[in-house]
Amino acid sequence: MLPSSAVPSPRTTSPSQDRVMRRNTYAVKIRGNALHDCNLFDGDVIIIRRFQNDADEETLTAEINQQEITLKKLSISRLGVHLLPADTLQPAMFLHNRDIQVLGLVMGINRHVTAH
Repeated sequence: MLPSSAVPSPRTTSPSQDRVMRRNTYAVKIRGNALHDCNLFDGDVIIIRRFQNDADEETLTAEINQQEITLKKLSISRLGVHLLPADTLQPAMFLHNRDIQVLGLVMGINRHVTAH
């Protein structure tokens, strides 16, 4: 099952097209500029490869409470998962394991370019 905000990857056209067409790969459109420290901006599309193995200290996409998708570094402890943002102005979050599902690794980025 794909997250509700994911879009099917075959519509992507970019040099990374070969990575997009693989199974267990999908695209997520970035909303807002909270990821500007990662050089990801509003309208960019990140290509995600499904990955659900042990991911301690990895930067991954994760679904929080089956409602929100986020891109953060995960730090796993006995009590749960700490989500560490790239943006130093954003607070770190702590979640119990039942409240988070790791979705995958970022495999590519399609930039949203606005014409002026």
